[in-house]
Amino acid sequence: MSRRLTTILLSTAAGLMLLSHAGKSGAQSILATGPEAEVTGDGLHRVNPSIMENAWVKPDLDLSVYSRIYFVPVAVQFRDVAERRYTARTRDTAEQFFVTEQRKARLRDLFGEAFHEAVGEIESYELSEEVGRDVLIVRGLLADVISGVPPDDAGSVSSSVRWAWEASIVLELRDSMSNDILARTADRERIDGPFDVGAMMGVTASVAQSWSRLLAGRVEEVSELGAE
Repeated sequence: MSRRLTTILLSTAAGLMLLSHAGKSGAQSILATGPEAEVTGDGLHRVNPSIMENAWVKPDLDLSVYSRIYFVPVAVQFRDVAERRYTARTRDTAEQFFVTEQRKARLRDLFGEAFHEAVGEIESYELSEEVGRDVLIVRGLLADVISGVPPDDAGSVSSSVRWAWEASIVLELRDSMSNDILARTADRERIDGPFDVGAMMGVTASVAQSWSRLLAGRVEEVSELGAE
């Protein structure tokens, strides 16, 4: 597996679209300055990339007031790829493939279960089933998901694929009382193979777990920033 980071920034209110512009220097040393300074459409400032890559926070971020976290169901958004039939030649040269509803549902279910489990294992917070003044909302999103796995009728004798899934893996932290956005992180990752086509169910489960652990780690990293 290989990890490729990108500065894609996803705003839920804007329908998972990039919203950033050059911003002024923040009052906290953790904020980026100069040409790397960005402010999102919903008021988050980019963190200094030397401290944490692909992270945006409120300038006055303080997570020390939170002791519990509330899990919000995940969201998974797939890139719109046209459904088509493949020959052996077109299959082998295709860059990405249409994802069936069955495969979409499987990734959503696996990611939802894995992320809920990963959130419950975060040591810095207790898991809460209700909102409160000391409760932080944690939400995980997979955006612009694409697949390197051809449909079952893709006309090739090949039994392996070069890569399995690619997605933008997004974390959002919000205040549970006001629903104000406090922080966001975004990573872009492709799961490279090769993989046996017959093993893709297991590969997808592993991918969901890997991306969930990544997000849980991001919660811990942002919490350390917010405690400074």
